[in-house]
Amino acid sequence: MVFYFLLVAVANIFVGIELLVEIRSDKYRSKVIETVVQIKNGEKTEQAIFPLLDNLTKKFVYMVGILILVSAIVLFLFVIQIASPIQYMINKAKKIAGGDLSVSLTMKSKDEISDLGNLINDLTVNLQEIIVQLKQMHAAFERASIFLETKLSLLPELQKHFQLEQRLLKDNVENIAMIKQAFTVYQMRKFQLEDFTPEEQRLMDSLLKDDEISQAQYDEVKKLHIERGGFVGAILKELDYVSNSSLLRHLSME
Repeated sequence: MVFYFLLVAVANIFVGIELLVEIRSDKYRSKVIETVVQIKNGEKTEQAIFPLLDNLTKKFVYMVGILILVSAIVLFLFVIQIASPIQYMINKAKKIAGGDLSVSLTMKSKDEISDLGNLINDLTVNLQEIIVQLKQMHAAFERASIFLETKLSLLPELQKHFQLEQRLLKDNVENIAMIKQAFTVYQMRKFQLEDFTPEEQRLMDSLLKDDEISQAQYDEVKKLHIERGGFVGAILKELDYVSNSSLLRHLSME
């Protein structure tokens, strides 16, 4: 981007120097003095000065034309190499903001714009890793809770001493499950869609297979989904086709 500004600045400096050199040149000054003397001596009329001014005006117009041409070329290069990649990144970022963490930016240049695109790619990878870690953490806590509950069931006399720890562990498992579900829903959200995402398709197929919804309800949800976008789970709830527990159960299926 700095290069384009420098290019325009150089063009402006070139035009200014060219006009300054023309005005301060000995040839131009001699011609002006000669014409003024001839007018003063009555050899020429005052109109004789006009050709000199016309030549200077033409020079000025040529220089401004060159400046406009350079500016147009710089603007074109700016649009091609700066504005277009930025719009490309905005479109991709909208998809990521909609929850599609599989989006990856392909940057061809080696400049600041490319660095920003690579940072966005790193961000989506980090988010994917966080989701995986959440799933692993949830599974580990859930196993620990089941293990503790099983062990305490074998030793009833100790169970009352570990009720607080057991309850805290269960609370942690539930909290992590809620965070996990929040990420799952976030991944599946879309604001403008032409069809179901793979995750939403699996959810709808699962609900249909388990007789949670009928084929007519499936078609109705898909119709609304295509017309206005949005997370299909929200549409299912809006139409009262599934309960909260049923929706969460199917969302948590691996």
